[in-house]
Amino acid sequence: MYLSIFNHQNCPPVLSHSHARRTFDRALRTLPPSLHHRIWVRYLLWAETRGGLTTVAVYRRYLAIDPSVTERYVALLLSPSNPSPRPLEAAKLLLRLSRKAARGEYISAEGKSPYQLLGDLLDVVEAHAEQVGLGIEEVESTEADEESADGDPQQQQNGNGLIRFAGPPTAVGADGKPAPVYDEDEDPNSLRRLDIEKIIRKDGLAVYKDQAGRLWTGLATYWIKRGEFDRAKETFETGIASVLTIRDFTQIFDAYAEFSESVISGIMEELANPDEEDEEMDVKETEEELDAKMKEFEELMDRRPFLVNDVLLRRNPNDVQEWEKRVGLWGQDDEKVWVHCLLFLHQNLSDLSHRWQRRTCAHSLPLLRAGPHRTSTACTLTSPSSTKKAVPQARRKRTWLMPARCLRRLPKSTSRMLRTLLRFGVNGPKWKCAMSGLPFH
Repeated sequence: MYLSIFNHQNCPPVLSHSHARRTFDRALRTLPPSLHHRIWVRYLLWAETRGGLTTVAVYRRYLAIDPSVTERYVALLLSPSNPSPRPLEAAKLLLRLSRKAARGEYISAEGKSPYQLLGDLLDVVEAHAEQVGLGIEEVESTEADEESADGDPQQQQNGNGLIRFAGPPTAVGADGKPAPVYDEDEDPNSLRRLDIEKIIRKDGLAVYKDQAGRLWTGLATYWIKRGEFDRAKETFETGIASVLTIRDFTQIFDAYAEFSESVISGIMEELANPDEEDEEMDVKETEEELDAKMKEFEELMDRRPFLVNDVLLRRNPNDVQEWEKRVGLWGQDDEKVWVHCLLFLHQNLSDLSHRWQRRTCAHSLPLLRAGPHRTSTACTLTSPSSTKKAVPQARRKRTWLMPARCLRRLPKSTSRMLRTLLRFGVNGPKWKCAMSGLPFH
């Protein structure tokens, strides 16, 4: 009853500040632990009304015994009404919760999944990039320090001086189980900022492969907020080249296009409103930069059909319909058709070719070549190879023969691809493709 007075709106400041805090602490020291929950409820409500360092100190004490209200504490740290937000501490708490939830050691009081907690971390990172994450130079220096530390292993000893002969000493808790390894990224009291790219790749992309679009976009947005446009562009390109679904590709590509448009609009505004101190050379450099950005944006738009086709082919390399679309996209450019389509054929032929010709270079690319009146297909190699069983003409031309019974083991998609190449007219004097004696499936 007495503690409820401190939350009353008419309580004088003399009682509602230091006296109230000391009274709550005295109650916790006096009462048995079975009654502490009745004190903590009013203590936390009072701390939220005070705000500032008082809220931080009280919540940190309570989280040591009951981490279930961590999400509530994070919301208070990032609240717009908070005069001194603490985004770094909130990010580290969310990272700890996400990892614990992924291991099954934490159940969110708000019913959030581990990925949703990681998404909350991304939102904090995007909103407070400068205060939460490391820059490029700091990331490189941190990686160098970790490599040097790995090269100089140090022996660790626990407090009781016991050493295990089967391996390095390991600290254990009161229950006899190994104590969790200290991670500075999860320590809210540490002032060291986070390596966002490492965290997203390790805890995000390596675990939630079906959410790659959101993760790559969040990482690129982080670099944009820090002003690292080249690193953001590299991140977009890496994400586009690695996703396996059209949904993820569309999410990354739209963000990439929006980023390019914002850069172009910013340069155009700079040219429209030049400063008086700008010289003519600076204006010319800005115009050249604008032309380069416009050209990159146009090339990006032109590449979209090919990038979509790449995503579908990465998901299923044996999808002949997509390979036919790729051939149609290149049109009459026979060299591009051969370079890309034969890579697909090489995946099917390489394993079988090494069985029959062990002397073949591992990096050689088999190119199909015609042979008159043969029941097998001859393939030209970049390195010379010949066998005693090969015909003299094939040996002179540095070719090798693949038996027909070996080609019959190829999937049906390979024969359809060969037929597609023939249909689109890739039959110049230099490259030919013939499957004489082999029935098409």
